[in-house]
Amino acid sequence: MATDSSFLKRLEYPVIGIREQYLALKYRSTGNVSIIDNDKTVLWEGTLQPTALSRTYTVVIKYTLSHPPVCIIKAPDLSTLAKDKLIPHIYRNKTGIKGTQLCLYLPVIKQKNKVSEWEPTMLLADTVLPWASVWLLYFEFWLSSGVWSGGGIEHSENDICQR
Repeated sequence: MATDSSFLKRLEYPVIGIREQYLALKYRSTGNVSIIDNDKTVLWEGTLQPTALSRTYTVVIKYTLSHPPVCIIKAPDLSTLAKDKLIPHIYRNKTGIKGTQLCLYLPVIKQKNKVSEWEPTMLLADTVLPWASVWLLYFEFWLSSGVWSGGGIEHSENDICQR
């Protein structure tokens, strides 16, 4: 009897549920974490400071089952800091959460057969949260140098994250 390889993969790397994401964020980070939307969404809000010399940023991470996580910088306003220069590696924010939505990882790009760098088998506390801090560090370097050193695939703010 043959076994479906995707079934075996799901056994080896099970999807992490909202409660597990909540507990990991609660115990591995500072900030406020809650479960909303009838237990389908975890929401984390806290502060990140990439280095001891960096400013402090207010950050929101929102993850709903069957959707990719999003990361929003609420404060300070990144556009104001950038003095109206086009900020690299952000998305047009359609989340309803005020702030700048970051592009932290390669999404699924069906036209190019690209697989997402983030999977629902990963903990937000181990991926999206530290990735946001690293993004902010590269942002600070970009503010002073005008050069984005964080890598990634070029796209415009108007590109829609297709995951």
